[in-house]
Amino acid sequence: MAANPRAAAVAALVRQEQAGFSNLVLDAELKRQQLEGRDKAFASAIFYTVLEHQGTLDHILCQFLPKGLAKLDAPVREILRAALAQARYMQVPVSAAVNEAVKLTRTFKKSSASGLVNAVLRKACSYDLSTASFKNEVERLMVLGSAGRDVAEFLHKNYPDEALDILTYKADGGMTSLRANLLKTSAEELCTKLLASGAKEAKPGVMPGSVLARFEGSPAENELFRQGYFHVEGQASQLAALCVEAKPGETVIDLCAAPGGKTVLLAEQMQNTGRLYSCDAAENRVGLIRTTVQRMGLTNVEVLCSDATKVNPILPQADCILADVPCSGLGILAKKPDLRYKKLELAREAELLATQSAILDTAAQLLKPGGRLVYSTCTIDPAENQQQIAAFLARHPEFAVVKPAVALPAGMTAGEHGALSVPTRTGMDGFFLCAMQKNG
Repeated sequence: MAANPRAAAVAALVRQEQAGFSNLVLDAELKRQQLEGRDKAFASAIFYTVLEHQGTLDHILCQFLPKGLAKLDAPVREILRAALAQARYMQVPVSAAVNEAVKLTRTFKKSSASGLVNAVLRKACSYDLSTASFKNEVERLMVLGSAGRDVAEFLHKNYPDEALDILTYKADGGMTSLRANLLKTSAEELCTKLLASGAKEAKPGVMPGSVLARFEGSPAENELFRQGYFHVEGQASQLAALCVEAKPGETVIDLCAAPGGKTVLLAEQMQNTGRLYSCDAAENRVGLIRTTVQRMGLTNVEVLCSDATKVNPILPQADCILADVPCSGLGILAKKPDLRYKKLELAREAELLATQSAILDTAAQLLKPGGRLVYSTCTIDPAENQQQIAAFLARHPEFAVVKPAVALPAGMTAGEHGALSVPTRTGMDGFFLCAMQKNG
């Protein structure tokens, strides 16, 4: 198969159908086809555009496929989706999108489908979505917001007036959110350096020390990234670490740290002094933390493979603890579009809630009296957020919610059980945090 960006995107989409994390699937295919530069960026754009808009794309295509998409061979199905995504969302001329799609049927040895691909795409590219009718609001969300039924139902139930906007919103203005390494530079200086090194745009973000940027390719390809001047981290995520208010010389634990972004920020707060324990339960993810720590030039971090649901006797009593727990990810649907189609099964939810609860109990045992615990998630599910904190406080009356010193951004809702960022209200990712102090 000739290596080209469209073929790489389709091949990755076929693999994505079979399961796996979208970023890992795409990275593997890009490496296999040895794409670099603009070709790599174009393939990535096609891949993620399809995932982000799959519900809409499928609805349109099915108007011209009497037997539906499911009856097609996987490569043909993904060729159709990729071509329509290019024409509809990526400003690729219809003629180019269709012609290249027909060529791909030969590339993937599906020449018998070339006529169907040509005919369906020419009709689908001119389809007027405003004429579509839906059985109910959930179906409308599934199509216009490109979400699976479970996610659409969740948003309709919990955020009825914002559901579609949440599904279509681009957090951080659609730019890449970075954290400047304040041990080496300032946010303002980083902007200047980024623009000089080829970034298309760079400006300070809402969070102190944050930068919003646009790159031609991946931020990781920028020399400033390799030199440890910044790491990629959403602004809401940065806020959670800022609320820990770690100080130089303290003992701090990051219980669920991979890939290490919040660890870097904590080390920055600590001025690279004291002891910072950065933990994760999976050995391969621990490796990601080590790589990040080394790249950023940090020397006060001890990286451990440790299950946060249990107290590790190696860990000392800490002045501060960050528990950025595993969650449903319903606040970052734009960044991880495969989450749009996840099944919200009751058994899986119960297991997740139990894990979060156990991590909080671990943190309670490891924290010194007078210490600070920050709980955070990248979800907007009340059961994982406010309700989880209410249950924790009932189990641990020695804890009380406290107001962080860092100013919360406009639109963030602060209540008795924590603060919530909804993308349409704050412009950031969907995120929850709660800062608590241990008394006694």
